[in-house]
Amino acid sequence: MKGFYQKFSKVLEDIVKKEYETELDPPLWEVPSRQDFGDLSTMVSLKLASKLKKDPLEVATCLKGILEKQIGEGIEKIEILKPGFINIFFAKDALIKSLNELIENKDKFFRHNIKKKIILEFLSANPTGPLSIAHGRQAVVGDCLGNILKFCGVNVEREYYVNDAGKQLDLFIKSVNERIKEIQGQSFKLPEGGYQGEYVKDIAKAVISASPKDERTFVLTYVLSWIKKDLENLGINFDNWASQQKIIDDKKIEKVIEVLKEKDLIYDKEDALWFSSTKFGDDKDRVIKKSDGELTYFASDIAYHEDKIKRGADELVNLWGPDHHGYIERVKSAISALGYNRDILKVIIIQLVSLKTKEKMSKRKGTAILLSDLIKEVGKDTTRFYYLTRKNSSHLDFDIDLAKATSFENPLYYIQYCCARIESIFEKAKEKKVNIKYSVFLQSEEDLSLTRALLQFSYMLEKAYYALEPVFIIEYLKSIAALFHKFYETNRVLGEEENIEGARLNLLAATRIVLHCGLNLLGITPAKKM
Repeated sequence: MKGFYQKFSKVLEDIVKKEYETELDPPLWEVPSRQDFGDLSTMVSLKLASKLKKDPLEVATCLKGILEKQIGEGIEKIEILKPGFINIFFAKDALIKSLNELIENKDKFFRHNIKKKIILEFLSANPTGPLSIAHGRQAVVGDCLGNILKFCGVNVEREYYVNDAGKQLDLFIKSVNERIKEIQGQSFKLPEGGYQGEYVKDIAKAVISASPKDERTFVLTYVLSWIKKDLENLGINFDNWASQQKIIDDKKIEKVIEVLKEKDLIYDKEDALWFSSTKFGDDKDRVIKKSDGELTYFASDIAYHEDKIKRGADELVNLWGPDHHGYIERVKSAISALGYNRDILKVIIIQLVSLKTKEKMSKRKGTAILLSDLIKEVGKDTTRFYYLTRKNSSHLDFDIDLAKATSFENPLYYIQYCCARIESIFEKAKEKKVNIKYSVFLQSEEDLSLTRALLQFSYMLEKAYYALEPVFIIEYLKSIAALFHKFYETNRVLGEEENIEGARLNLLAATRIVLHCGLNLLGITPAKKM
């Protein structure tokens, strides 16, 4: 058994499908904010009543009866509150049983087996320079989501889409060429809107030194090596590096245009080719080939998204910057036009980042502060943690001074201190091994509160999975750290009589498992010493 939280979630989902022959958006349950409302609560009766035009109390009463039959063992009581809330109270022996399963199975206790394939495309910064701090947030959020999806059983592929074709790269190459002229003492003039910064000169010097036959490929490879190095320093690896140029070379854009033409969704206007995207919900039709014959980025994106679907993806998850809000509907319209379900695409908008610090950060590479500078300043784990401390849709103020603080005001330090303290206790315990037979002796209010909270990781994991929001894991770990410190301040572990000592060592072992599992999902190494 996976524990009561997981079991209840599955039973509730089956009831909705089989008994009421409908579906509701997950998660179908939540952890109440107060213990007197039980261990878990659900509004399913209210949602079903609204959908089926029934009395919510009548639906709740019916649901209660089914739940008592299917998960009655281990339930202390099930109560109904107006206008139709259902609250579940676990019996103590059920909590202890689940705790012991957690200790025995470790992080497998929380894992799911969601059988689907998701292509997770994120970051995809133009290969026209080093990564900035804004790029870093999208990179870390994407990687963390990949960890969560994989932990839940999803076959997830992390993908970086390289824009290695088009005017931006052309402009960048021209900027490098002008810097080459400057270095060689020739007259030079940067193109309008060209790329600034010392890094362009660095690339120009590398080109002069290498004298490559294919300058464009050399420059592209050079910049991508910078990007990959930054990602490596953040602990991020991509499964696929998709190429826009390859999409073009493989004639995939021409093929999708032909498909759309056959559907009578392409028309000529002002010597350009237009896609009738308004037929599929977009606010206006879109150009896919300009009057000069140049394909638009949108044309490439249509072909790229179809390519991902044809690779067997059940779902496409894209992380985009805040300037891409208006782009979502046009891509969905193209997916619909090609005959696929538009809802296969989920887009997460990642808001911008600003730095908050008393110290001045370097901008020597141009106008933006580089991701590499931030990593050097605070380290990999701290960089990752603080990028995840706000919801994706919220602007992030990265407080460098707080991130570097060695005090409980720093939430990462607070969490890592718990990990180190637990390691210290087990180091002192040495010959005393964890034995689940002692768990029945967990009696105090702090014992059971911490036990409940540890098992609630199931809910936070499900919440993070469905909302695609890593911040829920951060908030949960902070709450566990607070509960652990409260427990440790009022309860001795070592030196108590055998049964109590053994029980509390079990509780610490479970706490360590949960803390390590959460931190690993964030891509952060748990501390052993502080």
